[in-house]
Amino acid sequence: MNYTIFISSADSYSDLWPIFFDLFKMHWPDFKRNIYLNTEVKDFYHEGLNITCTKVGKLGSFGKTFRAGLKKVPMEDVMLIMIDYLFMGPVNILKLTEYFKFFKKENLDTLCLVHQNYREIGNTINADLERVIPPSKDMFSFQIAFWNKSTLYEMTLPHENPWASEWFGTRRANKMKIKLACLSRNAQRPILYDLAGCLHKGKWLQSAIDYLNIRGYNNIEFEKRGLYEEVPNSLKDRIKVKWMLIKCGLM
Repeated sequence: MNYTIFISSADSYSDLWPIFFDLFKMHWPDFKRNIYLNTEVKDFYHEGLNITCTKVGKLGSFGKTFRAGLKKVPMEDVMLIMIDYLFMGPVNILKLTEYFKFFKKENLDTLCLVHQNYREIGNTINADLERVIPPSKDMFSFQIAFWNKSTLYEMTLPHENPWASEWFGTRRANKMKIKLACLSRNAQRPILYDLAGCLHKGKWLQSAIDYLNIRGYNNIEFEKRGLYEEVPNSLKDRIKVKWMLIKCGLM
């Protein structure tokens, strides 16, 4: 049984590629299968990894870029990873293999490799895994997961950004009644990473800077992106988010 890894990215994140794949190789040294890195015009190479850059062109939106990249993946079974999910510990290959076999045997649309606060869940024959019973919130998210590529393609529309895709993708997933399973609350994640990612609104999170410094990445110019600082959402910010969702919904 086999699957392809699809890394969702764009050329504006190319400064993360050497860091991401360095940590990938460090924590998953025996990985030999294909990796599809979603790029626009840039190429990238990392020694010891079979990376194919999709080079989909400058399409102008996250949704268009995401979909065009998925179309370049020849296999139907994919593991989705966002480029800012830096690996933070050894990958548990035995558990990943076990979970992928369950994903295939149960003919799932997706198996999320983290636990989230789903509304209603049911037990499965695997004590580590739970079946999510729709309707539920977070039926779609960009956390690391196994996906049926055709289903994943429907979760993100061309005009959407990542936040709109999660919001409206959850509604689409509920309507489609996708077959979703996830890790149980007490199961150890097979891939360790910060669920918040290393960036927020394009700026570095302090937790990521601390981790990379501990790992010896002392030459990263963090000031180029800047440090994200949490500030209370103003009324203007809330209206902006609401209007974005309304606009995406109308489209």
